[in-house]
Amino acid sequence: ADTTSRPDKFIGIHFFNPPQLMKLVEVIPGEKASQEVTELTKDFVKSVNKQAVLCRKDVPGFIINRLFIPMVHEACYVKDRTGATLEEIDSAVKFKLGFPMGIFELADFTGMDVIHKATVEMHLRDKKVINPHPLVEKMFDEKKLGQKSGEGYYK
Repeated sequence: ADTTSRPDKFIGIHFFNPPQLMKLVEVIPGEKASQEVTELTKDFVKSVNKQAVLCRKDVPGFIINRLFIPMVHEACYVKDRTGATLEEIDSAVKFKLGFPMGIFELADFTGMDVIHKATVEMHLRDKKVINPHPLVEKMFDEKKLGQKSGEGYYK
C-alpha cells in the first residue's frame, strides 16, 4: 500500500481453493484502507455469493491459515506422540469437532507445497509460528504433495 499513490484504496481478498466450493473469503484492509473501500469489498464478496470475514490486522497467514497451518503440524505431533493413525485423528476431528474434513484430508487437498511454503513464510515473519514438522518437510522434499501428485498423507 505504501508504494501506491492511493493507500486508502489498498485491500486484499483471499479466496480459498477451490473457490467454486469454498464459501469463505478473507478481506484484509491495508493499514490506511478507508472504511468505504472495506465495505465495498465486503459487498463485492457477498455479490459473488461468498461469506466475508474481516481480518482486522494483516498478520502472516491471516485468520484461517494462522489456525490451520499449526493444526497440520500439531496433528503430526499427535500421531508421533500417541501412535494414533491418520484415520483416527481425522475421524476425531470430523466426528467430535464437527469439521467437514480431517486435518490430514484437508492437508492433502490443500497441498503440501502450499502448507510448507505458508509455514516457512509465516515463521519468517513471526517466530511464534511453528516450524514445519519433519514429516511435512519430508513429504515436501519427496514431492508427495497430496491430491495434486496422487500421494500425500493418503494415496
